[in-house]
Amino acid sequence: MTVYWKQMGVRILTEKRVKLERKAKQEKTAREAGGESVKRRRVKRVRRPVKRKKANAEQRASSRRMWLYVLLLLVVLSLAGWRLWRSDAVQMRFVYMWPFQNEIVTYARRNDIDPFLVAAVIKNESEFKPGAVSPVGAIGMMQIMPETGEWIAKQMGLNRYDVDSLYNPGVNIRMGCWYLSELKYEFKDNLLLMMMAYNAGRGNTHGWMTANGWDYTFGNVNKIPYPESRNYVASVLYDRDEYYRLYKNKVDQKK
Repeated sequence: MTVYWKQMGVRILTEKRVKLERKAKQEKTAREAGGESVKRRRVKRVRRPVKRKKANAEQRASSRRMWLYVLLLLVVLSLAGWRLWRSDAVQMRFVYMWPFQNEIVTYARRNDIDPFLVAAVIKNESEFKPGAVSPVGAIGMMQIMPETGEWIAKQMGLNRYDVDSLYNPGVNIRMGCWYLSELKYEFKDNLLLMMMAYNAGRGNTHGWMTANGWDYTFGNVNKIPYPESRNYVASVLYDRDEYYRLYKNKVDQKK
């Protein structure tokens, strides 16, 4: 009996050891498998940011290309729009309109005045509005002061003149062209002095000539020390050249 129980004890111990070894082996296998899984996950975690960085870089590059295309498109559209705006047809339609062209050309030539200059003066004075009245009381398309209009009417022998006549485009243009002719004679064909006198008055212009030592050869717009007159003269001269460029052939056909 003693031998039997000893054998049974050995057998039980052997089975327990085998079970423990098997369990230890299974745990080891599980740990190894778990370690490989962790390694895989770690590898994946390392790889994913690389993919995202690459995707983000491509997205940024695509965005830059898109904005570059947009910028180029805007530049092209701006250039096209500028060319369209500067085209003769658009300028003549929206910027350098010339209503009452027949009256202007007729009275300008009758008084030996450049019709393009007259058009530029009217553009700057009233934008061709017959009913225009300035804050100081100048009236009509060529912005003639009532007292100046009375003096011009007497010089021209217009017996039926009254102040309301200045609202009539034909009368206003006729008197304005005559007055420009007088200024042309008075200031010896000096266009800058003519325009200063038309804008600020004859007396003021003679006073400025004396104060600044100008003679009748004065010809530098930038040396006019009075901003309003300087800007006015520069604008009229520029617009005169534009009217000439746009309308010279059309006006020549009316000779």
